[in-house]
Amino acid sequence: MRDDLASHAANVADLVRASGSHLGAVLDPDGERLILIDDEGHVLSDSEALLALLTLLPGKIAGDRVALPVSVSRLAGDLVRAQGASVVVTKVTNPALMDAATEPGVGFAGNTAGGFILPGFMPAFDAAATLIKVLDLLAFHDRRLSTVVSELPRIHMAHEVVVTPWEQKGLVMRTLVEQSKDRHVELVDGVKVHHDVGWALALPDPEEPVTHVWAEGETDADARRLAQEYARRIRQIVR
Repeated sequence: MRDDLASHAANVADLVRASGSHLGAVLDPDGERLILIDDEGHVLSDSEALLALLTLLPGKIAGDRVALPVSVSRLAGDLVRAQGASVVVTKVTNPALMDAATEPGVGFAGNTAGGFILPGFMPAFDAAATLIKVLDLLAFHDRRLSTVVSELPRIHMAHEVVVTPWEQKGLVMRTLVEQSKDRHVELVDGVKVHHDVGWALALPDPEEPVTHVWAEGETDADARRLAQEYARRIRQIVR
């Protein structure tokens, strides 16, 4: 499905460049995921789309809280807080984000897979409503999407997958917590450990015998090192 959407997005990008359009978009068949293409024909990554929306939203949402999953880039939270709003950190699952969208004061929620929620309209993922909101925001700020994207901070993240037997997933989480006693640890979903150069999140997959490791750093190299370090730790635990 993601490959099909990527192919459609590439086709739309060609159309945007050929026609001189201000924006292009691809909506998934369920109407939940949105892929944006800017006026230069650049297909925004899911992270770029989230940061772009967070950049444009101030003053245009009903609420002063934004719900984001624990796996999202810290840059997203920085953008929210810089605008005087607060972040509601949720589990990575879509139901958790939708639940948070019903909380008082939450005016926007978004994940790292192109899913966005506008609680003032409906506390559920809606790609069409988000597209309309993007058009409204760009008109309100009198900006082109390519300009917004060009000013976004760069995200440095890495992802590893480690085979983890079902019966050892609990052991992995407990051991990682024990190993990280001297660091700031979040247990919203899985184990998220903060480091001077970034953070690492170890999260058991709910459907497969694997553990996902996401890491963010100040550089791509920092992110890779953190992800690989936690993948190594998990392999040592389950061997």
